[in-house]
Amino acid sequence: MRIRAAADGFAALLAAHIEDLQARGSRTVQSQAARVLPHLVQQLRNAGVRAPQQVREEHLVRFALTLAQEGLGRGHLAEGTQAVYLGAVKRFFAFLYKRGHLLANPAHELDLPKLHRLPRLVLSEAQARRLMAVPFAGSVVGLRDRAILETLYGTGIRHGECRGLDLGDVDLAQGALLVRDGKGRKDRWLPVAGRALVAIARYLEDARPELVKDARESALFLSKYGTRLAKATLGLIVHNHGLAVKPRISAHVLRHTCATHLLQGGADVRHVQELLGHKSLQTTQLYTRVVIEDLRQLLARSHPRERKRKRTPPR
Repeated sequence: MRIRAAADGFAALLAAHIEDLQARGSRTVQSQAARVLPHLVQQLRNAGVRAPQQVREEHLVRFALTLAQEGLGRGHLAEGTQAVYLGAVKRFFAFLYKRGHLLANPAHELDLPKLHRLPRLVLSEAQARRLMAVPFAGSVVGLRDRAILETLYGTGIRHGECRGLDLGDVDLAQGALLVRDGKGRKDRWLPVAGRALVAIARYLEDARPELVKDARESALFLSKYGTRLAKATLGLIVHNHGLAVKPRISAHVLRHTCATHLLQGGADVRHVQELLGHKSLQTTQLYTRVVIEDLRQLLARSHPRERKRKRTPPR
C-alpha cells in the first residue's frame, strides 16, 4: 500500500476527518471527534510524535489510561464516556488507514472499556405486579399493552426482539416463543408460561383481530394502524404505563428485572444465560451481584451475628 505524504502532520488530516464526518451527517460523532482528538494529538506531540505515521499502539494505550485516570482535564470520566471517546480515536485511525495515510492501523487492537454495569432501576416483585395490571384489560389496546408487558417481563427478551415477533413465532400449545435473529444473529426458543401465556392468548383472540387491517401482516404486536409497532411506539407503551409505578421504566429495565427475579427465585445462572441470549456467562453473572447484595442486606438485618443489637441503658 502506498503511503501518501503528510507534511503538515496531524492538523490537516484531523481537519479532513472532521469534514468527512460532517459530510456523512454524523453530528454527534463529529462532536465527539472534535472534543477528544485534539487532546490525543496534544499528548502525542508532548511525547515527541509529530505525524500519524509515528503513532504506535502503546501511544494509544497510554492515552486510554489518561482518559481513565484524568479524563480530559476535568476529572473522572465514566466508563461509557471513555468508550465513546476511544471509539472516536479508533474511527480517526481507521479513516487514515482507509485513505492511505498509514501502512498499518495502530488503533485496530485498541480495546474499549467493557461496560459491565446494570441499570440502576430494577423493579421489585410488587412493582412488577402493579405494572402488569396497569393496562386496561377491557379495551383492545389495553389487552395488547398488557400482553407486551407480560412478554417483556416474563421472557426477558429485548426491545427489538419483541417488535420483531411474528404470529408464527408463538406456539401457544407448547407454551413457547421463537426469537429470530437475536443479538449475534442467533435464533432461540424460549418458554412462555403463566400470566404471559394467558395475556398473549387473550390478545390473539380478542384484540389482534380488531387491530389487523391486512391479512398478510405477519407481526404479532400491531399498532392501531394494523402495522408492526415502531421502535418509538413500543418504547412509549412501556414508558407511559410505567409512570403509574415508577419513572423511566423501559423494555431494558423489564429485561433486567426478569433476570434479577429469576436468580432471586433460585434459577441457575446458565439457564438465565440461555433465556436472555447472552453469549458470555460473565455477562449474566453480573446479575448475581444484585442478588448477593440483597442477601448481604438480609444478613445484616436478620442474622444474630450480624445485626446491630440495641444497647440496654444502664439502670
